[in-house]
Amino acid sequence: MSFGENIAPLVGRCMIAALFVLSGVNKLQNWDSTTLYMAEHGISMIQPLLALSVVVELGAGLGLVLGFRTRLMALILFAFTLVVSFQLHDFWTMGDTEGARLETALFAKNMAIAGGLLVLVGLGAGSWSYDSWKGD
Repeated sequence: MSFGENIAPLVGRCMIAALFVLSGVNKLQNWDSTTLYMAEHGISMIQPLLALSVVVELGAGLGLVLGFRTRLMALILFAFTLVVSFQLHDFWTMGDTEGARLETALFAKNMAIAGGLLVLVGLGAGSWSYDSWKGD
């Protein structure tokens, strides 16, 4: 394989993972405001779900960086992204407002990220990864 074929999956995994890792860190740093945001969207059991989202974002995000069980980590993040998108970016309930346009853009962005995660589920981590090194 060429250098580009080796490096592209690694860089792509890291770019996707950065979104989740930074989001998890942000939730930890802004726990109270994240709790309020979730409450505004009618989420129940906020504290355990917020803790779970931090674990998922940090754990699976770092797993993607390392290429550790990449297909599983990408599948977990894919499911997480779908649930969060439909629960928190519910533009279809907002009418024709500026907020609805913003939520539409965020929802579309999340669907694109989910698509990238599905590519990782299908193709795996690439050769520069823990998975490749261990022969998974």
